[in-house]
Amino acid sequence: MARLGGGAAAWHITGKSGVGRTNESVQAMPASPRYDVVALGELVIDLVPARDMDGQFCFAPKPGGAPGNVAVGVARLGARSAMLSKVGEEAFGRLMIETLQGYGVATEGVLTTREGNTSLAVVTVDAQGDRDFMFYRKGCAESTYTPAEVDADIIRASGILHVGSLILGEPLSAASQRRAVAVAREVGVPVSVDVNLRASLWRDPADMRAAALEAAATADILKVSEDELSFLTGAADIADGIAKLWHPGLRVMAVTLGPGGALLATERHRATVGGFDVKVADTVGCGDAFTASLLTDLAASQEGLGSVAGLERLARRACASGAITAMSAGAMEALPTAERRAAFLAEHGL
Repeated sequence: MARLGGGAAAWHITGKSGVGRTNESVQAMPASPRYDVVALGELVIDLVPARDMDGQFCFAPKPGGAPGNVAVGVARLGARSAMLSKVGEEAFGRLMIETLQGYGVATEGVLTTREGNTSLAVVTVDAQGDRDFMFYRKGCAESTYTPAEVDADIIRASGILHVGSLILGEPLSAASQRRAVAVAREVGVPVSVDVNLRASLWRDPADMRAAALEAAATADILKVSEDELSFLTGAADIADGIAKLWHPGLRVMAVTLGPGGALLATERHRATVGGFDVKVADTVGCGDAFTASLLTDLAASQEGLGSVAGLERLARRACASGAITAMSAGAMEALPTAERRAAFLAEHGL
């Protein structure tokens, strides 16, 4: 079980092992991790609707991708983050790396290649601010990301390793994520998973479900939306879904409820908080902002997992981060700073 205490280094695996864990392979984490959170996965250039100087409609390139957004979100909140991925050796790849660096994310683990281009996503937004994505990822750079290219030293120097399920759809990058999780397990670094389902990127929904379940089974910290929970488990309600997805290694599960807020569950406690009523510009990056807030807080201390009140505080701060992000167009640039999150909560009497 994970022993809760102050600081990221308090995450240790003791007692019975969870899914994908072996007690014999677990070692002590560094006393002071170099990074609070290391994110591994896709980096995507979002082409978002915009207007040029003449007022003509166009698409503007905005660096994104869920793991990249989380890494930036953590850095914006004042914690230390790093990124592990692979982009094209071209203009979009350079833009991605420069943008991450500009937000304070360590990028020595982001590789470049001429074998594939940086992933692209054309983003459209409806009248309610909800977004849709058309992805262009065939033969993309990260599909060539090999296990040998994963910087294990960065993972060993992290407080939390954060991954998704998308890159499990390609053989090489899937092996790379499995390698990264294995390294984290060897040194007792907890694994965070956001399944982040994107049906349009999978030829077969069954393959998407299998990849998401594989990722979830490696998680100490798991984030799913209400719809994702239903899809993965077939459960009629959230409580049943949590029970079906829970495994012995899981420490906390977050279920986001869109405008309705979020639910956080541990083995002993559950807490649900409502959402915030804000004017929505778009919802791009809101889930990533939620995850970044949760991981930043957990990297600092896991004491909040020990009580309903603690879970409520974690969930409220994470929901606030998502709401702030919804108020501005874009992803990375809309992610809140710690000061903005604190001010927003104060404005709502929290």
